[in-house]
Amino acid sequence: MPRSIEGRSLEVKGTAEQIADFVRAEIEDGRLAPGTPLNQAHLAARFGMSRIPVREALQHLAAEGYVTYRANKGANVVSAMAPEEIDEILEIRECLESRIMDHAVDRLTADDLDEASEALAALNRGRTPRQLHGAHRRFHEILFRAAQRPRMAAIIQSWRFRLDVHPDVDGARKRAFARASGDVHARLLTACRKHDHALVAKCVRSEYEIIRAIRGQILTTDSDPGVAPLK
Repeated sequence: MPRSIEGRSLEVKGTAEQIADFVRAEIEDGRLAPGTPLNQAHLAARFGMSRIPVREALQHLAAEGYVTYRANKGANVVSAMAPEEIDEILEIRECLESRIMDHAVDRLTADDLDEASEALAALNRGRTPRQLHGAHRRFHEILFRAAQRPRMAAIIQSWRFRLDVHPDVDGARKRAFARASGDVHARLLTACRKHDHALVAKCVRSEYEIIRAIRGQILTTDSDPGVAPLK
């Protein structure tokens, strides 16, 4: 049964964007299960805000694909996806990411690349699920921004969190991905600095190979209790 967030407290106040960040992280971490109702009044009390920024946050999350939202009906966390659906989404995302990076590579400035380098350093330092996800998302957002394809970038990012059938509550899979992809991300930055379209495309393919490999380990672990989980 979906569990409500009523009664849970958070000692932080913020804008609609900050509210969306916290709720997004709880969905990704599995603390808000698929189908969980998100009551605007409860969220407003929790964050010490009026319902207006809460409503804006839920609308933003709905646009990203995290929740379903209907005016006067409230919001619910979206349902989990089947493995076959996830495979298809990965294929679509890889195609789009290859395309958007091809647009971006000649438009990236030295300042953009320095900013992306800082985000990558934060990703490599990250330990908690929120730190890892935030830095990884930021790294790609900076690169995508140069492509001047906001709709394409939004589609890629909106499906990013739904690639696990089971929630990554302790962040083990995010840490495994950060370790496995560190070299690929560094090579991607180098390729961008050189405006090397072919190498950028190769790096994108390599990152998705890592994502698929980690997903394969997850599915093997789920089906075979004798297989050790990712650490």
